[in-house]
Amino acid sequence: MKILKRIATMLLTVSLLVPCFATISMAADGIVFFTDLETKVGDTLTITGTVVARNDTIGDARVEMTYDTTYLRFIEGDGVSESESGKLVFSGSGDGSSDRLEYNMQFQALLEGNTRVEQGSTSVTNQNGETVDCETGFADVVIGEGDPGKILPVGNTKSVTVNGAEYTLSEAFNESEIPTGFAAGEFDYEGETFKGAVQANSGLTAAYLIDSDQSGKFWLYNTEDSSFYPFEEIMISDTYSIVILDGTNEVKMPEKYVEASLDINGVSFPAWVEPDRDGFLILYAVNNDGDKSLYLYDTLEHTYQRMETPKTGTTVAPKEESKLDKVLGVISDYLIWVLVGVGCLIFIMFILLIVTAVKLRNRNVELDELYDEYGIDVEEDNPKVQPKKNQFKKPAEEDEDDFDDFYDEDDDAYYYDDEEADDDLAELREDFMSAAPQPNSNLDEYYDDDDYADDDYDSDDYDEDSYEATSAKSTRDDTFEMDFIDLE
Repeated sequence: MKILKRIATMLLTVSLLVPCFATISMAADGIVFFTDLETKVGDTLTITGTVVARNDTIGDARVEMTYDTTYLRFIEGDGVSESESGKLVFSGSGDGSSDRLEYNMQFQALLEGNTRVEQGSTSVTNQNGETVDCETGFADVVIGEGDPGKILPVGNTKSVTVNGAEYTLSEAFNESEIPTGFAAGEFDYEGETFKGAVQANSGLTAAYLIDSDQSGKFWLYNTEDSSFYPFEEIMISDTYSIVILDGTNEVKMPEKYVEASLDINGVSFPAWVEPDRDGFLILYAVNNDGDKSLYLYDTLEHTYQRMETPKTGTTVAPKEESKLDKVLGVISDYLIWVLVGVGCLIFIMFILLIVTAVKLRNRNVELDELYDEYGIDVEEDNPKVQPKKNQFKKPAEEDEDDFDDFYDEDDDAYYYDDEEADDDLAELREDFMSAAPQPNSNLDEYYDDDDYADDDYDSDDYDEDSYEATSAKSTRDDTFEMDFIDLE
């Protein structure tokens, strides 16, 4: 145990005698920093940027910077230029004796709040042309409440009134503020030309308006009637955005769609209620490709879905629906009930057809039984008796002079009067009369009593019962009875 304590003591002593060297990481060769400051709305401010090459003489420097154009407006700078909206570039060289370069940038505060000027890509060399790696710097700017009236106008300006509010039509916007799908362009307003944004495919124009709080944003501008409409860009995917339009004058919706409104960022836009879906609205918008379409908006999940692209025009007069369109609309709205009604109608017709077929079959069976009862065979024994036709035919035209004929409409027959036939009939009549007994003549010579002797008649041969039976049978057999069948 003592040995272990001695070993531990010796190790502790050795560790205390060995020098401890701190790990030092090599810092960057240079640094870029900016001055932080506080200011007020409307005031101008100067931000100083400094590029330092540690323990060396600085040569050339190029520093890119970005800032928020909503809060600051760049005015001028030493060796500083604005490459595009919200982006500045400083270029300069050292005097060969200093390790740093300084430059100033002048801005004007536009909006109350906090903002930052940040360093971007930087390229710095020393006097020998060797690259100097620089740390990234930035400047924080705090803007307090001030006087918006001090904000300097930039470019051409003009006062306009939109929905009772006063705005300033301005060109003081940066290209970074131009909406997606639009590009910088020009438009005319009351005889003056202004810089704005234009979408080539759709022909839409956007103007930059500044309100009384000196907050500027783009508005849609109608070049035909010189009116302004709120501009609201909505991202619906990573690559697509839409701008909501007023489609009440461009799109004709069916009567079932009721006009409504949708509030987006405090701005009310026209819409239509989707009657077949709860919680859905229909909007009219244009995407960043310039295609105008209807969009289905889900008020619960706040999503947008493109619908069909309607035919549009500057002004489309509402037209009444035809009767056919109304009927088709009703059928479409109540399609299930229409199908049920058609199915019921087909079923009823099928039942009627079966009932009619059963009645016809029963009638045929009864007729067959009736024919069997009276021994009638329609096809063989008792063919249908054709009505008698007059055996005399109408003579040909060349023989018509020999006949005194006429047509009896009641009998549907021709009757002919032939003179020769009359003469023959007269001769026969004379012969008969000559052979017939004359009045007061002896009839005995014509009739022989023996011929009519009643010796052969025996009263015993008469059977009254047999006669009545025979008579009854004859009467029964001669009687024809018909049963009438009610098919109803």
